[in-house]
Amino acid sequence: MRTALTPERLAALHAEGRRLSSRSRFVDPHAVIECKRVLWVRGEEWAASVLLRDITRRSAIDPTYPWFVDGEMETLALADAAELWAMLSGEAQGD
Repeated sequence: MRTALTPERLAALHAEGRRLSSRSRFVDPHAVIECKRVLWVRGEEWAASVLLRDITRRSAIDPTYPWFVDGEMETLALADAAELWAMLSGEAQGD
């Protein structure tokens, strides 16, 4: 499965994700939990299409998950919410 979000929307979500992650020097545990949920529900192919990069490099802490840079976990949560909102409001592509 790949994302249905437009490139413009993805760029805005990437910027918002970086902004959210810059609020603290530390990783937000809530972002980690939400990111794991999104990966479980949507899969890594979808996540790679949202992040616009290959995510086969694994986390050193938990190799069952991809390695993310600052703001990417937040971006995935934001993209998941945006796609859900688009689907519920009937704005999904193809409508």
